[in-house]
Amino acid sequence: MELTIEGVVRRVNQPQEFASGFRKCEVHVEVPDGEYKDIFPVEFIKDMADEAGTLTPGMQVKMRCNVRGREWDGGEKGWRAFMSLTVWKYEILTETDEMKAQAAAIEKVANDDGFPF
Repeated sequence: MELTIEGVVRRVNQPQEFASGFRKCEVHVEVPDGEYKDIFPVEFIKDMADEAGTLTPGMQVKMRCNVRGREWDGGEKGWRAFMSLTVWKYEILTETDEMKAQAAAIEKVANDDGFPF
């Protein structure tokens, strides 16, 4: 099942690497919902975990996610069901002031031919 989320990045957690070699990075996205705001944790897994590090709080993003669910037998506590949103494609809709400044600095260096005139 696929879900599209459009919102603002609230936080980017540190990437996690497990003994099996599996990697993931959780990002919290704030989505307006009328008077209240919802915050969704989305996961960037495997190679996408590095890309999550390029996101910064305040960025407006659109993410396409796979909705995944699984269940767990807790013994005497009973069965529990878990759900995760795994990002497989995203786009940045607006850039922060910091991103604009970095892009301008990169462009200035790229256009500098070394001549003082």
